[in-house]
Amino acid sequence: MKKHLINRLRRRARVYITTSAKQACILVAAMLTGLYSISASAEEIRKTVKTSAAVAEKAEKKVAIKETAPAKKTEKNQPKEKAKEPLQTDDKKAEWIEQTLDYGVQEDRMRAIVKIEQIKDTAIKGKLVKKLIGLMKEEEDPEVLTKAITTLGEIKDSSAIPLMTQNLHHQSEEVRTASVYGLKSLKAVSARDDLIRKLKEQDLGNNANFTNALIQTLGEFKAVELVPFSKEALESNKTHKGIKESLVLFLGTVQSRDAKETLLKIYRDEDEDTMLRAFAVNSLSKLGMKDVAADIKKVVNTIDSYDAKKRKNYYSLHLYSIAALVKLGDREAVPKLINALRSNNPQVRLKAVTLIKEFKDKRTIDILKYKMKNDQNAGVRTAAKKALEEMGVDTKEEIK
Repeated sequence: MKKHLINRLRRRARVYITTSAKQACILVAAMLTGLYSISASAEEIRKTVKTSAAVAEKAEKKVAIKETAPAKKTEKNQPKEKAKEPLQTDDKKAEWIEQTLDYGVQEDRMRAIVKIEQIKDTAIKGKLVKKLIGLMKEEEDPEVLTKAITTLGEIKDSSAIPLMTQNLHHQSEEVRTASVYGLKSLKAVSARDDLIRKLKEQDLGNNANFTNALIQTLGEFKAVELVPFSKEALESNKTHKGIKESLVLFLGTVQSRDAKETLLKIYRDEDEDTMLRAFAVNSLSKLGMKDVAADIKKVVNTIDSYDAKKRKNYYSLHLYSIAALVKLGDREAVPKLINALRSNNPQVRLKAVTLIKEFKDKRTIDILKYKMKNDQNAGVRTAAKKALEEMGVDTKEEIK
């Protein structure tokens, strides 16, 4: 009978196993004590309870130690390390590039084209360039062809000039435009006649990227034979404003003094677009003709006489005019240009940075360094950094 009751009590004690080990053992001890109360003495009961409590406490400590101990690292809870990509030789890279150019999907082929620039071995790179040029002669996808021409221009391999010249007639404007800029990058002056013919074929009433690329590149190639064509186009009401801007800048780039009167006429015209007038005075300053300074000062003084609200509409024209005076040797204009860098308007400061970089003296460099590090506007800081790099200043050392 007693044995049967003990077994029942043991089973009942298991129900309370979720409580602390100490509570469970004390509970069992108390129940056993009650069972044996008929024959057990008080002293035996105390001993039973005390022993049970000690066992429970020991068990509880073991549990606590187990819970606080750091978990052993297993494959499951360990973060997996990324497999390191094996370093590839130029030979291996070239093998992948060649296979991808031949058999890859168009997206991968464009990636492969860009990877050619990363090849350091000149012989291997030359072989890849030759293969690329051969493939592009028959390429039908304009995106791939545009990427190839752009990359060939960046690699500066003159063997690509015939491919670029051929694609000046491509049906895709993106391909044609990339070809023009590629020729510009390669300084392919030999293609000047082809570029001039293409420009004269264009509708100047349409502000097309291809047309602007042609004008800009021909300016770099000093195509002075285009000055009469440019002057005529600037006189025409049919010529798009964007094309006029490119032509005005072209006249300054080729530094043709025959363009002086055309540029002055645009600059003086108060009804003309202010940005076009700003580009006109910029081009006038490149001609180096100091006799135009009086006209420039007159425009500057007129803008200075406007109230603050009206003057805002002439910020660009005002800045370009002051910069032009500085270029022409007017020392009185220098403080005005520097003062523009203190303007509360970030757009004015940004424009001033792009203009001041042309002077390349120590004072200019110091100002740009300050702007790169401290200007409130991120765009101005970036522009100052870019201007310094164009001037040959190591900006990495300055940032440290």
